[in-house]
Amino acid sequence: MEAAASAQPSVRYLNPAWFASVMGTGVLALALAQFGLAWLAVPVYLLALLALVGLLGLYLAKLLRYPQAALSDLQHPILAQMLPTLPIALLVVSLATQALPLGPWAPALGQGLFGVGTPLIFLVGLLVVYTVSTRQRLSLEAANGTWFIPPVSALLVPLGGGVWLSSFPPAWQKEVWVTSGLFLGIGFFLFLFVLPSLLQRLYGFGRLEPHLLPSVFIGLAPVGLLVLAPWRWLEGGAQAGLVPQGWPEAWPVVGLAIWGLGLWWLAYSLALLLDTLLVGCRRAQFHFAPGWWGFVFPLGAFTLATKALAQALGSAFLGGLAWGLLGLLLLFWLWVLLPSLRAWAGLGTLRPPKG
Repeated sequence: MEAAASAQPSVRYLNPAWFASVMGTGVLALALAQFGLAWLAVPVYLLALLALVGLLGLYLAKLLRYPQAALSDLQHPILAQMLPTLPIALLVVSLATQALPLGPWAPALGQGLFGVGTPLIFLVGLLVVYTVSTRQRLSLEAANGTWFIPPVSALLVPLGGGVWLSSFPPAWQKEVWVTSGLFLGIGFFLFLFVLPSLLQRLYGFGRLEPHLLPSVFIGLAPVGLLVLAPWRWLEGGAQAGLVPQGWPEAWPVVGLAIWGLGLWWLAYSLALLLDTLLVGCRRAQFHFAPGWWGFVFPLGAFTLATKALAQALGSAFLGGLAWGLLGLLLLFWLWVLLPSLRAWAGLGTLRPPKG
C-alpha cells in the first residue's frame, strides 16, 4: 500500500529543472521577436508565461507541503544547481515581455518580474554555492555543465537592468544601473572559475555520462550573455546619462572575441551530441529528462548574441549564421517540447523518478 501511495502524483517530486522549460520557451519567443517574427513569438511567449505561472504554483505548493523534499533538492549535487532556474525564468519572461508588442499591462509585468527575480538570483545562487561548498565534498570528476547555471543567472540581471532602465523613474535609474553592474562582476568571475573546472574534468576523466550531455550545452549561455549583458547595460547607462555615448558602440569589437568562444563551444557540444546519438550503446542510455531543456536556452542566448553582432557589425556572415541558429533553436525546442508534453500529460513529472 505504501509503495502504491508513493507512486501517486505529488508535487513533492517536482523537479526544479522544469523551470528551464520556461527559460527555453521564453528565449525562443525573444529570438523570434528579434528576427521580426512577432506573430509567431507572441503565442510562444504566452506558452512560456502559462508554464511559468503553473510551475510557480506547483513549486510553492511543494515548499509549503513538503519542505523536506525541497531541502533534499538543495542538498543534491545536480538538483541544487537547477534551483536558480526559477529566478532565471522570471528574468527571461521579463525580457520577452519587453521585446514583444503586448498590451498596456506588459511594462508593469516585466518590471515586476525583474524586481522579484533580481534579489532571488542573488539569494538562490549564493545559497546553492554555500550549500554545495559546506555540505558536500565533490570531486573534480563530479564537475558538469550545470555548474554554469549560477553564473548564467547573475549575467541576466545587467541584461534586464539595461533593457528596462529607461522605464524606471529617473530617481531610480542610477541605483538600478549600479546594482545591475554588480551582477555583471558576479557572473563573469563565476564563469571564469567554472570553465577551467569543467575542462579539467573532461580532460582528466573523459566524456560525461549521457544523461549529463545537455549540461555541456549550458556553456553557450554565459558566452552569449557576456556578449549581450555588458552591451545592453552600457546602452541603458548611456541613455540615462551615466556613461559616455561612445562606449556601447565600441562593445561589439570586444563582444565578437567573446562570441568566438561560443562558436567553438557550439561545435564541440554538437560533436558530443552526434557522437552520443550515432553510437548505439550511448544512445540507449540517453533518456529524456527535464534537463534536456539545457539544449534550448543556451542556444537561444547564443543566437541572440549572434543576431545582435550581425546587426552592429553589418556582417552578412554573422547574419546568415544567425538565421541558421534560429532554425536550429526551433528544431531543438520542438525536439524537447514533445516529450515534455507527453511527460506532463501522464503526470509522470509528479511521480518518483525511476531507478
